[in-house]
Amino acid sequence: MRLKSFIIGAIAAVACSAHGQNLLSNGSFETAGPGFVTFANWMNFGNIFAADSGEVIAQDGALSAKMFGASSGAQSDQVLTQNVPATAGEQYTLTTYCQNLSADALGAENIILSQLVFRDAGNNALEVVETNAINPMTDPLDTWVMKQLSAVAPAGTVSVDVFLLHIQLGADQGFPTQGGGASFWDNVSLVGGDAPCTNPADLNGDGEVNFFDVSAFLTFYGQGC
Repeated sequence: MRLKSFIIGAIAAVACSAHGQNLLSNGSFETAGPGFVTFANWMNFGNIFAADSGEVIAQDGALSAKMFGASSGAQSDQVLTQNVPATAGEQYTLTTYCQNLSADALGAENIILSQLVFRDAGNNALEVVETNAINPMTDPLDTWVMKQLSAVAPAGTVSVDVFLLHIQLGADQGFPTQGGGASFWDNVSLVGGDAPCTNPADLNGDGEVNFFDVSAFLTFYGQGC
């Protein structure tokens, strides 16, 4: 059908794309870093260790990253971070796998976050977006929980920081007694792609221009006026 062929060709020309390559290096924490750097390509602060199968079965590969608070009564922050180049106007999706083991379960004072910080050429933070990588109160125990965080890089962006955070709140935040516990991280990826589609040809409103919009058009076309 000539009409259908023309529409498919036109839609292919404006279809949104996503680039599947992981922009992060050593996202599965398989390679150790030098000296006090726990994992190659990652900067770390606080209690950060490599965990093998004796503690938890990795989601990918043989190792995962383990974080836990100091349980000293004060706030204790654990951080893994990596900076990569980024382009304004592109959408970036951060995917993490995190686990809360019943054998070392997280207390309610622990906040486990993944975060994207977009930066300009002067290293100034332009925008910060974050989500819970795992919720100790609602997410299941002994399971790798996958979470995703997506954002479009704002104007002026030249790089993005990925932060994996384990924040243990203390007495000042209402937790004089800290329950402790550890978070385990693995298979972390950051993928860049085009910003979500806003093309009027996206007839079914799913954020993509594809075959399903062709089908919707032909259905409407067949109904007439």
